[in-house]
Amino acid sequence: KKGEYTPFGETFDIGIGTSKALTKYANGEEPLKSGGTGERDNGNGSLMRILPVLFYLQKTYGENWIEKEESYQIIHNLSALTHRHKRSMIACSIYITIADYISKEYELKEAVELGIKKSFEYYENKEEFKKELKHYERLQDENFHMLPEDEIKSTGYVVYTLEAVLWCLLNSDNYKECVLIAVNLGEDTDTVAAIAGGLVGLYYGHESIPKECVEKIQRREFVEKLCIKFN
Repeated sequence: KKGEYTPFGETFDIGIGTSKALTKYANGEEPLKSGGTGERDNGNGSLMRILPVLFYLQKTYGENWIEKEESYQIIHNLSALTHRHKRSMIACSIYITIADYISKEYELKEAVELGIKKSFEYYENKEEFKKELKHYERLQDENFHMLPEDEIKSTGYVVYTLEAVLWCLLNSDNYKECVLIAVNLGEDTDTVAAIAGGLVGLYYGHESIPKECVEKIQRREFVEKLCIKFN
């Protein structure tokens, strides 16, 4: 409401799902019950903000956080604040698991494949989630990254967003190229590029981000202080 974390002090372009969740919460709903649970409540709003939980899980549960049931519950709860459908929770979990393997210095393609494999193994044993895995079947194909661009959709639908992010990641060799590919896919460009940027930045490192991009960040000092504080 106050726009405190916005570039220019003005809040705009809030996603429908997130907006509904905030309204429910403001009207007294419990935080973990504020997110939508309908078929159409699977936008990419929770996926776009989930990455920082990786560092919390690694610090709290150590290198093997991925073996802890509590870790998945934390990821699910963070998604549920705005997106409580199990499909959105799975997307967040796949993304974080891939990010974990990337942070452990696996080769990029291997990290992506291991993250997807590990996530499917987990959810295949969860009856309440199992039926949702069919929506992510394309990711299991080891040749997924070889799909032509016109078969990649970069809309705000969480499944398509995750596909687009991983496709961009696997079809680029550096930070700038990955982000530009994401932007050039069109549609929900800012979100897809931001989510892809999280993974590609984690892989290639902060120094891989072009200087001219960093210098143009609005409220850069504020952002950097937040990063240092979080670390």
